[in-house]
Amino acid sequence: MAVMYAGIVAAMLGATALGADVAVMYVNSIQMQKAVDSAAIAGATYMTGLAFTQTAASGCTSANGYSDDAKKAACTYAYNNGIDPSITGISLNVEEPTSSTLKVTAQHTGLPYYFGRVIGLSTYNVSVTSTGQASQAVGTIKIGMFPVGLQCTAPCNLSNLDPGQSVNFGQKFVGGLAPGNWQFLAIGGTGDSTLGDNIDNGATTSFTLGDSLQSEPGNKGNSSNVRAGLADRLSKCHSIADPCSASGGNPGNIPAGDACLVVVPAVDYHGCTGSCSMTVEGFALIYLEPATTTGTSINGCFVKAVAANTVTASGAPQLGAEMPPVLIQ
Repeated sequence: MAVMYAGIVAAMLGATALGADVAVMYVNSIQMQKAVDSAAIAGATYMTGLAFTQTAASGCTSANGYSDDAKKAACTYAYNNGIDPSITGISLNVEEPTSSTLKVTAQHTGLPYYFGRVIGLSTYNVSVTSTGQASQAVGTIKIGMFPVGLQCTAPCNLSNLDPGQSVNFGQKFVGGLAPGNWQFLAIGGTGDSTLGDNIDNGATTSFTLGDSLQSEPGNKGNSSNVRAGLADRLSKCHSIADPCSASGGNPGNIPAGDACLVVVPAVDYHGCTGSCSMTVEGFALIYLEPATTTGTSINGCFVKAVAANTVTASGAPQLGAEMPPVLIQ
C-alpha cells in the first residue's frame, strides 16, 4: 500500500504542477489578448480621418515606421497595455490597414515553465491576434429617429444630398423643402399629436434601409402639438457654442446624448406632393440649432459622429451617422 500510495502521490503532484503551468499560460494569453484587442479597437477608431493627438509611445513614432495615425494609435495602446518589444521575447506587428480593418499581432516567446521542468519542459510561446473594423455607416436605427425626411436623390450618397442647396458636413440646412408636406413624416400614426411626440422623444419604431415611410401632409409646423414637442426637445439640449461653425462638421464639444443630435432618414421626395410613400435611402446625422429652430423652420448642420441605437450596413451611404468600431476577430 505504501508503494502504491507513493506512486499515486507522484502522479497527483505531476498533474497539479502541470495544471499550475497551464493556468499561468492562460493568464499570460488573456492579458496579451486584451492588450491587442484594445490596440485594434484604438487603431480602427482613427481610420475615419481623426488625428491621433495623444503622445505616441516611444516605439510608435514616425521614426519607427508608424506615420499612419491608425497604426500609431494601435501601437501606443499595445505599448501602454504591456506589449513592449523592447522587452526580450516580445514582438508586435501592426499591419497596414485595409479600407475598413486593422490587424494587430503580438507574440511573447521564451516564457518559462515552472513545474513542467520536472518532465523536461523549459519554455513556451504565446501568440495572439485581433482585428478591428472601423466605424461604418448606419443601415438601421432601432429607436429615436427624428421624424423629418431629408432630400437625397436616389441612389443616395453624399454628393446627391441636396435639401435645397449644396450641403457638406458642417454646412447648414433649412427644412420645408418638399411641396405640400413640410418634410415631416408620419411614424406610428398620423396627426399632429403623434408627430409632436415623435419630434420630442424620437420614433420608437425600428427602420432599415429599403423600408417605406409615409410623409405627413399639411402645415403641421404651425400646430400647437408640434411646436410644444419641438420646444421641449430643444430645452433638453446642452448649452454649447454654435456647433455648426466647427471646421469639417465634426464639433468636439457636443456631449453624448445631446437631444439636439438627431438621426434623420434620407428619402427622395421627387414626385411627392402631400401624403405619399417613400423609401429610406440612408440615415444622416444632424445637430439642431436651438437658437434658430422654431416650429416653422428647422435649422441645423450635418455632422459626423457615432449614433446611438443603430446598426451598420455595408451598403449604407456615408451621411455622418456611424457605429463605433468593433472587433471582428
